[in-house]
Amino acid sequence: MNRQIRGAFFLILVVVSSFNAAHSRERRLQKKVGTVSFITPQNIYLRFGNTDGIAVGDTIFFESRGKLVPAVAIKYMSTQSCAGEKIGNLELKVGDKMFALVKVEASKALPQKMTEVKLDTNSVQTNASPQVEENFVQTPLSSSRFYGGVSASSYSNFSNYTGSSNIQRWNYSVSLNAESIAGTSVYFSNYMNFSYVNSEWQDVKSSLFNNLRIYDLTLGYKGSGFDFWFGRHINNHISDVGPVDGLQMEKHFGSYSAGGVVGSRPDFGDMAFNSKLFEFGGYLNRTDTLSSGLMENTIAVFQQNNDMRTDRRFIYFQHNSNLFNNLNFFLSMEVDLFKLQNNLPKNDFSLTNLFFSTQYYPVGNLSFNLSYDARKNVIYYQTFGSLLDSLFQNELRQGLRIGINWMPFSGMFVNLGAGYGFQKGDVRPSRNINISITQTEIPLLMISGTISYNRILSNYLDGSIYGIRFSKYLPFNFTTVSAGYSRINYSFGNGGNNLIQNTATVEASTRIFDRLFFNLYYEGIFSNKTTYGSLIGGLNFRF
Repeated sequence: MNRQIRGAFFLILVVVSSFNAAHSRERRLQKKVGTVSFITPQNIYLRFGNTDGIAVGDTIFFESRGKLVPAVAIKYMSTQSCAGEKIGNLELKVGDKMFALVKVEASKALPQKMTEVKLDTNSVQTNASPQVEENFVQTPLSSSRFYGGVSASSYSNFSNYTGSSNIQRWNYSVSLNAESIAGTSVYFSNYMNFSYVNSEWQDVKSSLFNNLRIYDLTLGYKGSGFDFWFGRHINNHISDVGPVDGLQMEKHFGSYSAGGVVGSRPDFGDMAFNSKLFEFGGYLNRTDTLSSGLMENTIAVFQQNNDMRTDRRFIYFQHNSNLFNNLNFFLSMEVDLFKLQNNLPKNDFSLTNLFFSTQYYPVGNLSFNLSYDARKNVIYYQTFGSLLDSLFQNELRQGLRIGINWMPFSGMFVNLGAGYGFQKGDVRPSRNINISITQTEIPLLMISGTISYNRILSNYLDGSIYGIRFSKYLPFNFTTVSAGYSRINYSFGNGGNNLIQNTATVEASTRIFDRLFFNLYYEGIFSNKTTYGSLIGGLNFRF
């Protein structure tokens, strides 16, 4: 067993041994409602009536399917606003309602009527974990509830390059959610996307499903201690497995939950149902509510087939915790248990993926983050069998990244980051460093501005990117307008071939009425002789 595997299993032993060290204590929490006021690539800005009861390191939630899903990890505070990094893959927009869970002192009388707080701990899959505890104040579930959204967008690109063809792409998406159907514990969720290029419409009409992508189509049941999903569903406890077409069940007992999965993987080419890609597996999860945070551990075993022959067999482990108020930790790893050698199946024990990240908040206006990523090419022995002859080696790719986030003054945010990646055979490792400074509500102008710099060095590239961006939030209809400029200077290879590009962007988003939003985005890329342009417009209706 090599050093990497021994180190990984040492981490598992440390984590598992801490299972029984967790103790929960009673606390009552109440929702504090805020809104997303401004979004940058680095931070999400939130505005509340006041931020009493909210602290750096807390998690702000977004409500989805009647549950509070972790959305933002707070890094900076003021009396009415706060800012932090986005958690997970939620698509947040200006104007979205957000929720903080604030302690209610035991000595104070509780209000007559409080909203039920339902926390989706299964959705916590990043280095920031919510600081929440059990025994929420609850009221009976409401009757059936339906909500969702419909969006339509157009993407056009154009160029003055001789021989280039302009492209117009249309994209439509629909999401639909139904909770407590007919007053029961049954719910339904669906998200699908349909896109096509104008010039290919005749081909699209002949087979509409070639351009339809269904990412979620779930009929679920959440009962007392038992969960059930049927259809295409991504299980948050085993999200690395991806969507599964089939049946999934989960049983809760105390702090533990155990689940089983039987189904198939969507087709690699078009996300269609493919019964030949049969898979099955199971997992065990434990979630502990700590005095100052939450800890969650999951271990899973999976078998994936292609035409009833083993494609891949692996173990997956995931850990999430914020054992201390100012320290968050996330770890995931995969160990492959199967390989083909000279066309003969053999048992294996090979560490394929290892990833961990941590965030530390020594003081309220300063945070550090560190992540390490070690991955090998995952081999599906049947699905990609024709490529194995050319796969002479399965090299380990490793990368380390550190970051610093600092608020030196009220309204000013400084982000520093550096990355280092390498793989056996590289002439030189890949390195990058970036810095950005954001000032919200610049005096007199009352706009937000960001300047940024990024330096990249790799096997084939030596380049720099300089950027500046200004944004203005208008309270009227949650309107935001912004404009930016960046300059790219790349040098490729030893020959010193240079690429210099200037990029300008303009963006506007607004609420037309109630739940209908409109956004427009333009990007122009200008080089010595060639100009490229992109125009994106879209409507989004939520119900």
